[in-house]
Amino acid sequence: MTIAIHYTAVRTPQKPGQIYGIQIAILDWLRAWLRHARQEVFTFLVTDEASQKELLAIAAEEGIDPARLKILDGRFPRENFGEIETIFRPDPDPRDVLWQRAYAGASFSFCGLAHAVSGLETAQVLEQFCLAPTSARDAIICPSKAIASAIRHYFEHSSAFMAQRFGVAYDCPVQLPVLPLGVDTARIKARVLPERRAAQRAALGVGADDIVLLWVGRLSYAIKAHPLPMFRAAEEAAKRTGKNVHLVMQGYFVPQESGAEFAALAKDICATAKVHFIAADDVRFPDGLWAAGDIFLSLVDNMQESFGLTPIEAIAAGLPRVISDWDGYRDSVTHGEDGFLVPTIQPPAGAGVDLAATLLGNRETYGGYLALTAQCVAVDHAVASDAIVKLIEEPALRARIADKAKERLPAYDWARLIPAYEDLWAAQREEKQPSCQTTLDARHREHNTKDNTIIHPHAPDPFTMYRAFPSETLTPETKILLSASMEEIQMLFRHKMNTLAAGFMIDGPSVQTLLNELSVRKEATVSDLFSALPTCDKAALWRTIGWLLKLGITLRC
Repeated sequence: MTIAIHYTAVRTPQKPGQIYGIQIAILDWLRAWLRHARQEVFTFLVTDEASQKELLAIAAEEGIDPARLKILDGRFPRENFGEIETIFRPDPDPRDVLWQRAYAGASFSFCGLAHAVSGLETAQVLEQFCLAPTSARDAIICPSKAIASAIRHYFEHSSAFMAQRFGVAYDCPVQLPVLPLGVDTARIKARVLPERRAAQRAALGVGADDIVLLWVGRLSYAIKAHPLPMFRAAEEAAKRTGKNVHLVMQGYFVPQESGAEFAALAKDICATAKVHFIAADDVRFPDGLWAAGDIFLSLVDNMQESFGLTPIEAIAAGLPRVISDWDGYRDSVTHGEDGFLVPTIQPPAGAGVDLAATLLGNRETYGGYLALTAQCVAVDHAVASDAIVKLIEEPALRARIADKAKERLPAYDWARLIPAYEDLWAAQREEKQPSCQTTLDARHREHNTKDNTIIHPHAPDPFTMYRAFPSETLTPETKILLSASMEEIQMLFRHKMNTLAAGFMIDGPSVQTLLNELSVRKEATVSDLFSALPTCDKAALWRTIGWLLKLGITLRC
């Protein structure tokens, strides 16, 4: 089977010291393909000189004989697509390939690889699969079940819009198989030798008996993870165990100036635990800080997340994991056996339409939209603290959890995954091509008979599209209680990163009414709060309840 990789250069970081997860994932995939594919000749389609140069350089680094490379110009489908049976892109963007196929009269199948699926640009990419001449022989590989769910929802949303607007019944036929991303586990294992552990901890000023909670990745409360639940969990663990607990966060700040905001919040929350921010390109730690860690802590809460490479790298580093029950993160953990999952909760479907609308007309940037949405997602820091305390107090459990997790590593080995990609592509070729016109299912019909609201296909409600990301969603029966003093609330509200979505919540006096209602009750259901605030916008009230849970001002009962 002739497979062609449609490739666009990704190697150059946007800023010095920064490289995003999608760049790492694409480069890792390409290297793995060159190492493990069952191909005598590697065929590539490129449309610019920079991409060709990058391919040649990476192939040379992998020791590939240039004679095994066949690089074709992707701008000329009639001339170059004829003998190709499958075209694969290591991102989800089909570019013009689906239309070029029709233009050239070719019969190849197309396959893309999804990463993050949030934001306007991603919706525009997914729309191509709904509008272009696709078939059941085409596929988008999803790195997690939650990403497959999100893309499936987008297809349903787009179908519902077309039925509502044009009276056309259409379902996108594209397959959504789930295959995880791979990790170079040997590279990580080589970085956790005992001598490196001693050197790294000495450079950090960490004692032999101290506990290091390690975060690795982008430091951004807008597009990765709000640090508050991690600060709280570290502080509570330090107080409860009496141990010297260090939260070491290695990465880079986005934007760079937000480093001061992180430090200010850490100072207010962590009186006992020590927080260290280490730059990703710190020359003292050329091999990272995997060897220095005792427990891997990563409480992501962002719609931008899709899979999570670092939780898999943590397995290879031999660290027990305390991570959020979120999106692809959860796929690598059996709670209590090979790691700990921390519950997450968000507002119900329909409560984020106003947030999605900010993407239209450039009211908000992609990062701004993600930040607004993440303000409504809560991670249960108390559960995280309980897990950390347990791991601190039981060293044998730390070792047992870490060892059990290593049984998962073969599932993320590129040597196993690349043949799985090839098997998928072979199966795609055997699919019969159905008619593109299909009957809308009951969900679409119900949507269009009960709701006449038109929502832009590029900006669907995030709490509907990403409904599979959190552990659960808020319901009228959800019980909450007030857990912060007025002094603590005022402290939290002083920090910009905690209040950036205030304009999308209920107004200040209404927030005070909500808090007053909670102060006179031992606990209250969401339904009780709606009754106490009958004139408030319902969507804004849902968002506000999620926001107060996020900040730890309230807790779930």
